[in-house]
Amino acid sequence: MAYLDEMHHLEAASVPAFERLARELAHHGAPAALVERAEAAARDEVRHAAGFAGLRARLAATDCASPAIEVPAEVRSLEALARENAVEGCVRETFGALVARYQASVAADEPLRRLFAAIAEDELDHAALAWDVATWLNGQLDEAARARVQAAEAAELARLTVALATTVPDSEVSRLCGVPSPAIATAMFERCKASLWAA
Repeated sequence: MAYLDEMHHLEAASVPAFERLARELAHHGAPAALVERAEAAARDEVRHAAGFAGLRARLAATDCASPAIEVPAEVRSLEALARENAVEGCVRETFGALVARYQASVAADEPLRRLFAAIAEDELDHAALAWDVATWLNGQLDEAARARVQAAEAAELARLTVALATTVPDSEVSRLCGVPSPAIATAMFERCKASLWAA
């Protein structure tokens, strides 16, 4: 199933992404607790990828190895790190946790419901990490850099608003995996925006 393929790839890609975050936070002198939480998040994503690999193998009757993900070795600037954290963590990870919780309650496939329930709890922790990293990074950046980070976050919110309203999941994927319809996804996202990004 293409949806599970995509989820498996995304979870596998999150492993080196969190490892890189931990490495860069340490390089920039972030509090040790943030570094340790990023390292723990990478371990969570290993479990998530393995969970999707197992489900793919069960449903497709084939072995599904995790893809190899190349991550640049160079250390990004604080502003570049803040932009990615805002987009990937504060927006996507935060909303992803909400979607996973929804899927855990409505997916027709019981093993998928269990996997999404576990993922939702971990993703909530990852979202909290992103917001805490954002707080620390904001204290390291000047006003102009903070404004650019906020603009990147606003652009992602706008992009996701359009994507959720116009992306219609396959009916069988929606039933089996609990993928929300555009109307439900948009309603959830609007509530999330009102709570977290209200002006």
